[in-house]
Amino acid sequence: MLLIQGTDKILKIPMSQWDMDVQPLVSSSKWLQLHGLKRNKLSLSQILSQIGFQHRKDYVTILGKFVASRYADGLFPQYKEAQDGSVYNLTAKKELILHFVDCLMRAIELYKQRMEWLTSESRQIFGVIQERCIVIVLDFGTVAPAEFDLCRDALSMVLMEQVTQIAKFNLIRAAQDLMKWQLKSTPVSKHTVKSAVTWLWRLDHMTAASHTNSAEALLEAVSDEAAEAVYYFVVGDVPVDRKELLLEKVSDGPCPVHTISFNAREDETIFFLKELSHLASGRFHAFAENNDYRDAAGPELKCEKDGKGLIALNSIKVKGRMPLVAGVREDVFLIWKELEEAKSTVRRIQKILSESDQSASHDGIIYVSFKAAAVILMIGILFVNSFVHQ
Repeated sequence: MLLIQGTDKILKIPMSQWDMDVQPLVSSSKWLQLHGLKRNKLSLSQILSQIGFQHRKDYVTILGKFVASRYADGLFPQYKEAQDGSVYNLTAKKELILHFVDCLMRAIELYKQRMEWLTSESRQIFGVIQERCIVIVLDFGTVAPAEFDLCRDALSMVLMEQVTQIAKFNLIRAAQDLMKWQLKSTPVSKHTVKSAVTWLWRLDHMTAASHTNSAEALLEAVSDEAAEAVYYFVVGDVPVDRKELLLEKVSDGPCPVHTISFNAREDETIFFLKELSHLASGRFHAFAENNDYRDAAGPELKCEKDGKGLIALNSIKVKGRMPLVAGVREDVFLIWKELEEAKSTVRRIQKILSESDQSASHDGIIYVSFKAAAVILMIGILFVNSFVHQ
C-alpha cells in the first residue's frame, strides 16, 4: 500500500494489480503495435501461411478463366477460408497448430485485461495520460461540497496512478484570482506528487468567479513551453457565456487540449467539450458518477489509526460510467475489436484441428479397410492355387 498525506487525511492507495504488459500509458493504437495480432504473427492469414500453403489459382489466357493447380490434390488436408474463398493445403503437425491456439488464448486474456484496465480506476474517470509533461486545468464550477470532495478524490487517484509515471506536471485552478500549484511544470517525484495532493485538498470549496476564468486558466496552461498537452477537467456544465470565448481562445493553440467532462448534467456540455477538444487537436473523455451529489450533505469519513496518523478508508467511492451521449471510447473500441478478431481466429483454428482429427481418423479407417481387403485377397489366391494343384 502507498500512503500520501493531505491536510487532514492520508490517502491509502492500493498498489497496482495489473500485469506490466497491460498498463503502459500509451494510446491503444500504439499499444497494439506491440501486442496486436499482426505484430505477433497471430492474424488468421499469418497463421494459415505458417501451417500450410495457399492452393493457388492462375489466370489462363487461352481458357479465359482462373485454373487451380492439381499437383497437391489429395496429398494434404485442406481448409477453405470462408471470407475470401481461399483454399489452404495444411502441412503442419498438430503440435504446431495447438501452439497457435495457446498463443491466441494468451492474447485474448491480455486484451481482456487491457480493457478492464482502461475502464477502471483513474482511467475510467480521466482517460489515459499519454504525454510526458502535462498541465491539468481544474474547473470546478459551482459544485456542492460532497461533489467537490468527490472530484478531489478522483484527481488524487489520477495523480497517484498516472502522474507518478510521467516526467513533469502542474495544476491550475480556474478562478477569478488564478490559482497555480507551481509557477511552471515541475518534475515528478514522490515529494512533488504529495505536495500536489496536499494543495488539492487545501483548495476552498467556493471561489470568486467570472465568465473569463476558464479561458484565462487554459491560456496560462498552454503558455508553459514544456507542456506537451493540457488536460481541461470540467465539473458539471459549462455556462453559455463562457463557450464562445473558450472556442476562440483555445482553438489552434501551441499544444493539444484534452477535455474531461465530470458529472455533466446537460447533453449540450458533452457536445461542446467534444467540439472544443476537436478544435484544439485533443481527445475527449467523459465520466458520470452513479450518485447525485447536488445536495449539500456529504458522507461521513471513516478513519482508523495506523501508528502514523489517520487513514481515510474509502473516503468516497468514485464509481460511475461513460455517459451514453458521449459515445464509445475509441481506445476501448480498438482493444475490443482486436479481442473479437482473436476470438474469431481461435475458433477457426480449433475448427481446423477438429477437421484434421476427423480426416486422420477417416484415413485410418480407409487404411485398415484396404489392408483387410488385401489379406482377404491373398487368402483367396492361396485357396485357388491349392484347389488347382489338387
